[in-house]
Amino acid sequence: MAIEISDINSKNGQNQSIFRTTNKPLREGKLPVTLLSGFLGSGKTTLLEHILTSNHGLGRIATIINDIGSVNIDAALLREHKVSNLEERVVEMQNGCICCTLRGDLLEEVAALSEDKSIHWLVIESTGISEPMQVAETFSPEFSEMMLMAADDLKQEMEKDEASAKQNAKVQAILAKGGLPEVAFLDAAVTVVDAVNVFNDFETADFLVDRNDAKNVPEEDDRNISDLLVDQLEFAQVVILNKIDLVTSDELNKTKALIQQLNPTAKLLTSNYSRIDLREILDTKMFDYTKAALSMGWLRSLNEVVKPETEEYGVGTFVYRARRPFSPKRLWKTIRNVFVVIQEEFIDDGDDEAGKAAQDEESASNDSEGSVQGNTAMDENDDDKDGDGEEKQPQLNPKKRLESKKASKTFAPLLRSKGFFWLATRPTMFGEWSQAGVMLTITGGGKWRCEIPREEWSDDPEVIKAILADFEEPWGDRRQEIVMIGTEMRSGGEKRLQEALDACLLDDQEWAQWKKIMNSVKKGLRTMEQKAEALEEYFEDGFEDWQDPDDNGGHEGHNH
Repeated sequence: MAIEISDINSKNGQNQSIFRTTNKPLREGKLPVTLLSGFLGSGKTTLLEHILTSNHGLGRIATIINDIGSVNIDAALLREHKVSNLEERVVEMQNGCICCTLRGDLLEEVAALSEDKSIHWLVIESTGISEPMQVAETFSPEFSEMMLMAADDLKQEMEKDEASAKQNAKVQAILAKGGLPEVAFLDAAVTVVDAVNVFNDFETADFLVDRNDAKNVPEEDDRNISDLLVDQLEFAQVVILNKIDLVTSDELNKTKALIQQLNPTAKLLTSNYSRIDLREILDTKMFDYTKAALSMGWLRSLNEVVKPETEEYGVGTFVYRARRPFSPKRLWKTIRNVFVVIQEEFIDDGDDEAGKAAQDEESASNDSEGSVQGNTAMDENDDDKDGDGEEKQPQLNPKKRLESKKASKTFAPLLRSKGFFWLATRPTMFGEWSQAGVMLTITGGGKWRCEIPREEWSDDPEVIKAILADFEEPWGDRRQEIVMIGTEMRSGGEKRLQEALDACLLDDQEWAQWKKIMNSVKKGLRTMEQKAEALEEYFEDGFEDWQDPDDNGGHEGHNH
């Protein structure tokens, strides 16, 4: 049996006749899901049209899209393929962490579609502003226990709130059964990127609210374009490089080389008008949450020896390594002019209501400035101030920082960097460094392994071996380890970056003083807390405080 559907608008304006077989056997087992990500204008919608109009013989494909009006397809075909346009409904769990902020509408719709065995595939169009990892968590068995915890939280909330009970009953029932992993599985995360704009999106100071789809971005959303592009590329199992007819051969090769450096394990497809063989993105069986989370190019570079000659089409990588801490002041002076430095502000909760009120007032004041944090103490004392109106906190001006980065022979070629770093004033914790384009995010990561009692380590011999491989006496696993991805690496770029960061390390005199404090057994310098205080007095440090990982802040079981 076949259904003929005619007069379907296509990209070239011509009518098509589509024949679609509908007698494919009913699906057995869980519903396979393809997650489609990409910015506005990348070609996501065109790919959806291609999926819905192709005579692919893959069976009935259901789609969940953001704007049904943007898909230029005959209504009868939309009905045949079960196209859903959801009104986003967010269910926020009481503990408020992001993995517990659930799309209730998405859970309900996927669960309902999974019950229809005539549907063979589901394609979910992620919003252009969403991070695929967050959606993927909803489908991953690794988070089943968390789903059950969320079900309990939601049940308690529903018992207290009649409106919540009415709205979230279905969601709670789904979560109580283990969530979507019980009825569906993620087959692949697919990202569509515009070949014309990949490098442009690494050279922009735009935040999400600055782009055309800003109407969909909450005012408090301070994410930026470069970081989101990296998130979508690094987590994908399939990357579709679209609109390749609009770039030169050299530009195409350079862009492909960059994507392969960012995500070496991804399948890379090229296309015009998003025309691809749909078997490349459906029934791939490529998704594995753990592998996806560990497949990023920067992480692989940390664990593998990267050959210097691997630079292709001008895009290469190297790992910056050192076994001395950074001087906080010199590091700040190095990054402050060429990056928009984004830091999480951490304020101790305090023990009394008065303290809490004061913190709330301070938080409200800071919220008006967003999360792009300055380093006021160090900025005000910088030696290079001339008093002629130079910005005290230049990192708060994204456009000027972008101009400075582009003008910097050292940092202009740097597209992406990520890793771990060691500040002289913070001997127990490592910092996490994540840069995309002009945006540099610095946060507290966790405790160095050498600061964690051995009895709290894993019992797995392989894990212990991997941990000890990072140790170097006498300072354990404390180190600098940052992967750098960019252009011109083999033609002087690596050397310039190495020298710039080396200049931030403690010099011999400072290093001797650091070791003296750390090795001291004098009264007042015997505990690690006392040593840290002494280091803070000796070395100027105006970076934001980092939350001690032992203080889970109410997110027990969530490592964020």
